[in-house]
This record gives sequence, structure tokens and C-alpha cells, in this order.
Amino acid sequence: MSPLIIIQNMQAHFNEILEKAIKAPSGHNTQPWKFKTDGNVISIFPDYERALQVVDADNHALFISLGCALENIIIAAEHFNYETVIKMDLKNGNREQITITLTPSSFKSNDHLFGNIDIRQSTRNEYNSLLIPQADIEKLQVASLQEDVNCMIFTDNKKIVPIAELVKEAAAMQFKNKAFMNELTHWVRFNKKAGKQTGDGLYGGAIGKPSVPKWLGKFFMNITASPEGEAKKQADLIFSSYALILFIAKRNDKQAWVNVGRSFERVALTATSVNINHAHENMPCEEITVRKKLIERLNLINDEQPLLLIRIGYSKKMPYSFRRPIEDVLINN
Repeated sequence: MSPLIIIQNMQAHFNEILEKAIKAPSGHNTQPWKFKTDGNVISIFPDYERALQVVDADNHALFISLGCALENIIIAAEHFNYETVIKMDLKNGNREQITITLTPSSFKSNDHLFGNIDIRQSTRNEYNSLLIPQADIEKLQVASLQEDVNCMIFTDNKKIVPIAELVKEAAAMQFKNKAFMNELTHWVRFNKKAGKQTGDGLYGGAIGKPSVPKWLGKFFMNITASPEGEAKKQADLIFSSYALILFIAKRNDKQAWVNVGRSFERVALTATSVNINHAHENMPCEEITVRKKLIERLNLINDEQPLLLIRIGYSKKMPYSFRRPIEDVLINN
């Protein structure tokens, strides 16, 4: 087969691969990425215009999101029988990018995760506390294996309680912070029409809120959201769940952050494959003073950074958040 025909065949798959990439999770569903295709290469670029300057001041969550998108691309490419070679150029300032080079392969992928990309979601409701089989916990542990990443799964209530206390502390700090509240409110889509129009943000239905006009949603959010109430809410959500999973970057740099995203996405997709729900409880990772307490509690060494905390368990699915179309995230050649 000629190189031209190979490239043409790849281009036919690129839209499907990128459709999976944009299903990746991101902080406040900001979708802070851009993509470019060139021959047999897909490139991912950070979109700093969508950075969360308050809750993610160092952009670690942004690069975790890029890692989630990268993992979806790899899984989708393997589904279409392509081998992938990954190169990360993340020290070039405004030229930061991740490139994925695709090469046709005779290997037939048996990856069970591809079909779960479309149905994975961050399910933010209360869980039912039911036991997760140990065999499934072990599947999640295996799925987490990734260079630069350590993954800790907590099922013992004695270990969960002190972490929950740090979640409460960090949640209260955030909801006392006016800048945090302004940033959060900016990304909330209080009704389906607003969610569809922007294709991003935290759709109210997906976080268990009724559909209301924006002005009314902001009004109620301002008068009902209290530091104490949010702290209690997050603790209650944790104790309705079966386990906590903490993703730790072994180095505090962008490549390690991306790899945290890759690890998390495979865990989330594996969980989806066995009907386990997940949701973020990331507050103690976001607040630096609380993160230091978490580091001390877990006796982490060197430059290890706990950057992503989720809860897992069983519950009913929630409405899905929205995504922007490919044309909005694709850089034209």
C-alpha cells in the first residue's frame, strides 16, 4: 500500500479518534486543549485561555486533562489498528505540545476500554456504599500503572476518615474564597440551553441542580453555598462511596502531570467497564497548604505530589455534560 493511501486511510479515522479525545474529563469541564493533524501525526496543545487561574494556579490540572485526552487518542488509535509513538515537548513555552505518530499495524487490538469512552462520566451524586469486589479493585490498580505515577487505593475507613477531614478543610477554604467562587460560577451552566450553546462547563443537571435561568442560579448559589455546608456535603459524598483513589506524581513537572492524566483515564474507563462510578474529591490536592498536610500524612518522599483524588462506588448515572464540536478545537493546517 502506497504511503499516500495509508495517509488517506488515517485521515478517515482521525475524526473518530478526535471525537474520543474530546470526551476526556477536565477541571470544570473547561476542555483546555487544541488539536492539529498533519499526515500521520496528531498534536495536542494546551489552551491557556481556558486555564483555571484560581483553583489550578500552576496548571497541573490542565496538563492532567491533556493526559486524559492523550490516553483516549491512544486507545482509539489502537482500536483502529495503529501503533502509536508519543513525544512530549513541554519545555518550549508557547510551543508546548504532545505529538502522537500513528503507524498502521497488523496487531488486532482487544482493548476493552474503547467502548467505554463515550459512556464514562464523573458521576457527582450520592453513592450507595455497596461493596466493590476485590477483583475489580485489583483491575483498577493494574489499570493505574503508568510511568511517573503512584496510585493509592483506600478502602479501609480508618485511612479514609483522615483524608475526608482534609477534603472538608480544603472545601471550606475554597468556598470562603471569593475569587474561587467567581471562577466556579463562571463555568457553571445553569440550564441545558446554556450548556448546549457553550458546549463546555459544569452543566447543572450533571451536578444534580435543577434547570434555572442564569440569574436565578447565580442568586441561589451565592446565598446557599456556605463553607461549612460544602465541607459537610463533600464528607457525606465520600462516606457514601466505597473507596478513595489518590494519584501521585512522582515528579512535580508537566510530563508527570500528563502521565497522571493517562493513569486516571485508564482507571476511570476500567471502572466504567465494570459499572463502577467515580467523581472528583480534589480539594486537598488543589489547596497547597492542605496538600502539604496530605503529603505528611502519607509520608510521601522526594518531590512526590498528590494531584488527583477521586471517590468510587455504585450509583445511578447522571445527565452528561456537554462537549464542544471538533471544529472548535481543531487547528487548521
